[in-house]
Amino acid sequence: MFKNICFIGLPYSGKSSLGKKICLNKKIGFIETDKMIEYSYNKPLKNIIKQKGINNFLYIEKHIAKSIHCENTLISTGGSIVYSNEAIHHFKKNLKCKIIHLNLSFEEFKKRVSNLEERGVVNPYNLNLQDLYYERIKLSNSLADININADDKDKAYYKLLNLINI
Repeated sequence: MFKNICFIGLPYSGKSSLGKKICLNKKIGFIETDKMIEYSYNKPLKNIIKQKGINNFLYIEKHIAKSIHCENTLISTGGSIVYSNEAIHHFKKNLKCKIIHLNLSFEEFKKRVSNLEERGVVNPYNLNLQDLYYERIKLSNSLADININADDKDKAYYKLLNLINI
């Protein structure tokens, strides 16, 4: 039995927006790791990444993720959490999370993307948009227990409602 749910996926996949709606419906807790980081540093992610650098940001993200201890909670992670095997291990083993990948097609991702740097998206290998997409999809698919297509947020919401029982 799972005690928690963890959403992973690309930026703009709906991890936060769908997570909040699901939590209201299911009456469970909600944690957003990006917000935890912003609150800890009292700055937007893009400023933290710019000031600390990508590697230090990834360390901060891992540390924040590993500090979480909860039950009956949905955790919305930052998109770059897929670079941290330690954080994912903590979610799976210590928090008993079911890891759900909110998957976007490349076409839908391109439609939703505005400015990745402005959004505070980590791109450690300075990849172009398509290569970043495929790198993150490959990592997310390898870590997830379940993949949900999130191209249509309404359909994804109803699939998730039926799927989540904690």
